[in-house]
Amino acid sequence: MDLLNMIKQALDFSPPLLEQVPFLRESLGFLLVFFIPGFAWTLIFFRRVPVIERVVLYSGLSIALVTLVVCGLNLLFGVKIDGLNMVLAILAITAIPLVIFGILKLLRVGRDSSDTLSS
Repeated sequence: MDLLNMIKQALDFSPPLLEQVPFLRESLGFLLVFFIPGFAWTLIFFRRVPVIERVVLYSGLSIALVTLVVCGLNLLFGVKIDGLNMVLAILAITAIPLVIFGILKLLRVGRDSSDTLSS
């Protein structure tokens, strides 16, 4: 619990700003719940799908992932559902595919450069 309190103290500067500009808070929340996690996961699984289909996929995938992760954390680990915990969970499920995408891209670039050197 100390780690969570330290994170809350580190992020204390942002809630007053977000409370003064509610449109910013609503926009960020909308993007975090409905688009960003699904978009990150579609980078890995649905690279060759057309853009229109990808938009539908990442909006639906975001809703499903956020709901399942937040409810799963609450039921399995007893994590309270509040704003900070949800943001941290969403950032975690967004960071995982981005790290995997970066590693795959580095491996692909390394493989492509070794192919050009050998030919």
